[in-house]
Order: sequence, then structure tokens, then C-alpha cells
Amino acid sequence: MPRTDPRIPRDMAKAILGYDAEATKILQAFINTVEARSRHLSSITTRMTPDLQGLSKADDCGFPTSSRSTTLPNCGMGSALRLTCSNRKTTDARPEIATFASGFERFDLDAGIEAAGHFFICCFSADGDDLGQWRAYADNGQGFALGFDTSSLEDAFTKKKGKLIKQHSTFHITYDDTELTRVQTALVELVDPLISLPRTTCVRGDPLHAYMMDLLVYHSMDVIRGVMFFKHEAYKNEKEYRFQQLFRRDKPAPDVKHRRRGTSLVRYREFDWRKLAPGSLKKIVIGPAADRIKAARFAKDCLAAFHADPDKVEIVYSTIPYRV
Repeated sequence: MPRTDPRIPRDMAKAILGYDAEATKILQAFINTVEARSRHLSSITTRMTPDLQGLSKADDCGFPTSSRSTTLPNCGMGSALRLTCSNRKTTDARPEIATFASGFERFDLDAGIEAAGHFFICCFSADGDDLGQWRAYADNGQGFALGFDTSSLEDAFTKKKGKLIKQHSTFHITYDDTELTRVQTALVELVDPLISLPRTTCVRGDPLHAYMMDLLVYHSMDVIRGVMFFKHEAYKNEKEYRFQQLFRRDKPAPDVKHRRRGTSLVRYREFDWRKLAPGSLKKIVIGPAADRIKAARFAKDCLAAFHADPDKVEIVYSTIPYRV
């Protein structure tokens, strides 16, 4: 149940929760269109890998926490709010708009996605033989791509004993800054009157500060929830499909593990597809720059050692002509 700071007057708290409910409807309407497109997804989703450790270790197919290094669209969190302020030319008459926008920008820079919740994301692609992805994610074309049956893998991820897991979702990434701006602007239009709501009250001091902070946090969280569905159009060739776990920020995420990436620790959660959906692995694609004989032998050895039914997994080669 959403909560607000107890120092906020009841009517103003109700206004914040009302805003959040309407914002959720805006986001859900967009999600519904994404899900409608998802029904046409290929039966196979692929995950690029420089090796095949994902066959032997569940953590290599884990869910690293989203962070500020996540590739997001070039339309920053505050862009829609700045655009609205500029178009309306109301910052002189309503200085609280500029103050709110400034706080919004600070939320983006200082906290951002990590302050909105615990996000864990695993990225797949609808294209299992794309040169750009071979170069970026699979040892410059010398690695492998694991091809999964989408339906069985999704069922294992989003359901437990036939019931949906509310913290888990899957969706296509949208590569459209215009659509992102539309969603963000709709949220800004919704929050705009609430920014100036204190003008009509006698609320001052700590209750006013608590109100503005709660409104800022709720709005920022709604914007971030929407942003997670987008990526810059320069990555459109990836045809990304995400498996996402989202947990409330005010409670620790369960079963979090850590691994090293350079000089940083990365939080992740495991999704043991080998246990939950062993039959979902349908093919292994050998990269275009790999030694075909050695790579095929390695793939067969890994399947024999770590997969329950290796004969049902097809080993194929990339059709792209590419040399390292």
C-alpha cells in the first residue's frame, strides 16, 4: 500500500496518492501496447556469451542490478519537465516549478534508478545472429549465442506453480524517443497542478517540505518505471527483450549475491533456468569468427557435461562472413 510522510496534511497526501494512481494507469496503458507487440515475438530468444559458462553456472545467467551505467535513452529524466516549463513560460509566476525541476534533476544525478527500487535485469535478443552483438557481447564474434524457447523460459521466470510472480515481468524494449517523451510529458502534465497545490493552503515549514519531497519521489519513481522500457534508437538492431525483477526499495531484495566487475561489486540474483526450464535451450549458435571445429567440440562437451538432454539442442553456425 503506498504511503506518504505522516507530517503531510491528509488532503495533500491524498492528492499525491491520487497522482500516483493516475500515473500508474498511464504507464499500464503503455505497457499494454508493449505486451501486444510481444505476442509476435519469435519463438526463440537468444543471449550472447563469450563462452558457455551459462550451461554450468546459474549465476552467469543471473540478473545484475540496474545502475546508472545502464544504457538509457538520450531523453533524460528531467527533459520532459524542462520542456514543459519552457513552453509554458510559467517559471516567473510559479517559481516552485523551477525548484521542483531542479530537485528532479538532482534525483536523477544523485540517486536515479537505484533510489526507485531494486531492479534486476537479464537481456535477450530476438536476433540470434547480429554482427553488432557478436562484436560487443561475444568476444568479437568468437563466442556463442544461446537460443531459448521464449514461451517455456518466460513461464519458468514469471510463474510459480502456475501463479504469476508479481515482481517478475518480461517485455520488448522500445527504441523511440518520441514515445518516451510522450509518456514523460503525460506524467508531467499530471503532476504539474500538484506542484503549486501548497499555494492554495496555509501549509508551511516541515509539512510543506515533506509534501514536496514525497511528490518529487513519487513522480521520479513513475518516470523511472517508464524509462526502463526504452533504449536509444542507436541500439535498435539489438531487438532487446528483457526479463526484469523489481523489488521495493524500502526492503532488502531477497537472495542477492555479488560478483566483481573491475573495481566494482555488482549485485545480482540467480535465475536457474537449467533447473526450472531445462528444455528451453534449443540451440547454440557458434560465432562468425570462432574456430568452427574447436567451438563445435567445446559446445558438445559442455552439453554432455551440464545439460540434461544434449541431443535435443541444435548446434549451428553464424551465417555472417566475419574475420577478426
